Amino acid sequence: MMRYRRELTEYPTGSRRRVLVAVVVIACFISAYEGQLAPVLPLLLDDIGMSLKTYGLITAASLLCGALAGFVGGRLVDRVGRVRVIVPWMFLSAASCLFMAWSHTPGQFTAARILLAFVEGVAMSGTQPLIRDFTPRVGRAQAFAFWSWGSLGANFVAAGIAAATLDFFGTWHSQLYIMAGFAFVGSVLVMVFLQDLAPEVRQHTRHSDEHVEHRATDGPRPGAWALLQHRVVAAHVAAMSLMFVLLATMNTYAQKMLVDQLDVGVREASVVTMSFWAAALLGSLVWARKSDTTQARKPYLLSGGVAACACLAVLIAVTSSGADLPVWVVVVLFVALGGSVAATFGTWQASFSEHVEEIHPDAQGTAFGLQHMVSRLCILAAVLFAPRVVDATGGWRAWLVVCLVAVLAFTVITASISTRHRARTPATVGAVTE
Repeated sequence: MMRYRRELTEYPTGSRRRVLVAVVVIACFISAYEGQLAPVLPLLLDDIGMSLKTYGLITAASLLCGALAGFVGGRLVDRVGRVRVIVPWMFLSAASCLFMAWSHTPGQFTAARILLAFVEGVAMSGTQPLIRDFTPRVGRAQAFAFWSWGSLGANFVAAGIAAATLDFFGTWHSQLYIMAGFAFVGSVLVMVFLQDLAPEVRQHTRHSDEHVEHRATDGPRPGAWALLQHRVVAAHVAAMSLMFVLLATMNTYAQKMLVDQLDVGVREASVVTMSFWAAALLGSLVWARKSDTTQARKPYLLSGGVAACACLAVLIAVTSSGADLPVWVVVVLFVALGGSVAATFGTWQASFSEHVEEIHPDAQGTAFGLQHMVSRLCILAAVLFAPRVVDATGGWRAWLVVCLVAVLAFTVITASISTRHRARTPATVGAVTE
């Protein structure tokens, strides 16, 4: 039987590597784009006779399945290869999207939604390890920042396509057909262009194209529990999962919070929320480039955490005052918050992958799968508990305090992360020139 994919026995450089990274970002975007139902949610609920509460429970169940799938997929990509997992599961996710489009009852929709969440979780599990594989440390934070564009940019594209096509098609099914079409085309592109590194190449620690650290890797790859026994891995997973409490709140409830707490109109609330995500996406590239240039991770993570805490403190004070604020003031606050959080996107992922390399260079899938599972559980907690806290306290101030505590904990945990491996520069290791 022929091998499914050719493996690269030499490390790709130059334009070849840039193409491979771009294909990984496309794979990430396609997986994140499928199932983006927020733009058509009212149409969907009315058409199949489902309440918002029921939809919330289905979303919670799908998040749980997606968390489990990311963990399972992460372990799988370390064992059988990244591309061998990504390609077939991307085609399965496109088929699952079609299955959802054919739903006519709440039961059918529930089965399709959970199936899609599981398939997407497995399909996404190889993308972060591939970013690590194709980028040495001198450019890793920037590559991961572009990866973030793939996952976060799906929200913007879904909203834009819905705005451009809903008047013509008029049904929520049309958006899922469009998603499935994009997914099938994207899966073909990924199948044609994406390649994997051979295991012996993947197991090297690369500081740059010229400097490679050769380390003994004869021992077995560590499992999730073995990785968590390393304090630096546990700290990374805990820190970023706590940051996802804020990100999940902004993604799910930002517009509602602005309308309820600051008396901002619905249209203005959408503009303000877009300013947060725009600042986060653009800022992630700026901070990641600075992190790669200085080859420092921790200072940018700490700076982003402290600045985000300050922005949240001001936002809490503003929401407590009850004063009518000009919209531009709220935009400034949200832009500052987005720019602060941006410092953690690519920088954290680069730091995490580098610390895992010190334990075992070929344990990236397991490590990122573990982080995916824990972060999805934090997202689930935020989505479920935020409305209950708001109802119990009569406003969003208490939940913003919860977000502030979570970001503060992120900062404290990040401060405790050891940076000893940073002293191991190419000049001090057994470097070779390729």
